[in-house]
Amino acid sequence: MTEQLNQTINHLAQSDSKQSTSHNSPPELLKVDCATLGDHGAHWEILTDNINVVVPKWLEHSIDDAVMPRGLAFDVDPNSDDQAAHWLITGPEGAIQVAQILDVTDGRPTALRSAYPFLDSKWYTEVRVSRVLHCEHSLEAVLTLETSDGATLYAFDALYAVNQHRYQSKVTYHAYLGAFAYEIERVDSGETIVVDDPAAIRHHRALNEILADNNGVAPDDLQEKLAAWQAKTPEDEAPVTLDLSNMVAYLFGENFGQEDEAWFQGEVLGVQPLNFMSETGQLLDVVILREPDAKPLIIQIAYFPRGEAPANIQAGEFIRGNIWLQASVYAPIEKSK
Repeated sequence: MTEQLNQTINHLAQSDSKQSTSHNSPPELLKVDCATLGDHGAHWEILTDNINVVVPKWLEHSIDDAVMPRGLAFDVDPNSDDQAAHWLITGPEGAIQVAQILDVTDGRPTALRSAYPFLDSKWYTEVRVSRVLHCEHSLEAVLTLETSDGATLYAFDALYAVNQHRYQSKVTYHAYLGAFAYEIERVDSGETIVVDDPAAIRHHRALNEILADNNGVAPDDLQEKLAAWQAKTPEDEAPVTLDLSNMVAYLFGENFGQEDEAWFQGEVLGVQPLNFMSETGQLLDVVILREPDAKPLIIQIAYFPRGEAPANIQAGEFIRGNIWLQASVYAPIEKSK
């Protein structure tokens, strides 16, 4: 570790904010081997094709403008308990930063434990943390998040190195959601799909009829009503044509421990140019969930097009692709008394 690192660490920003503590039970904690969560090689490849040469330079450069995010530990002495054994630093300042987890001995950094790209998203949603899938060696985790509207998300915890042991299952938090896009494609206007599977047709017709009969609200006995539904006309059994061009959807990864590797389709609300080191791309504000009587779920996506990938994504377009979803939790939501 260079002397420059030690000097920089001594001047990292610290917050003097205070938070209230909730005394309920922690979320479910599952400890897994780090291989289950995977490494960050593929994540760095989103930003560069030459990670072995470029990423070490980025790690060194980011130290010059690093800060120490405190997450839920902002009222804790950084030299106490688990904070004394490691530090989390991020930098340089900007939408995309380099996060580094450093081992610390006697108050001095001694080794690099892990490093990953970090998107400092400006969009948050209200969540509770129901499960923490945790790798002890790398001090990293994938969170299961339940939104206030009942949706389930899975996200890599960008601040787990400082937030571990502090989550409470019944506390509502602001989770800032950001993602890095592996690939993105535009959704063509008028794109449709024909569903001709009898079971799928039956489910679609039954669900639409039941919701229409209940003013768009799913009844408590929805599954029983779906099972009892019967077609009334030949048209009820005809193939269904679905318009995909305006569809909004989020599907988490199917591999255990890697549910943060997700697929999405959504509407682009805003676009900004994005620069990180020598790389240029776009920062996209995208709706990935939109349900009746629920707040739209908006995240920021860092997109660096390569080769024949579409460039110059515009607000108002619909896009789909694969992303690595992150969450950053800094404080619980203060409820009015």
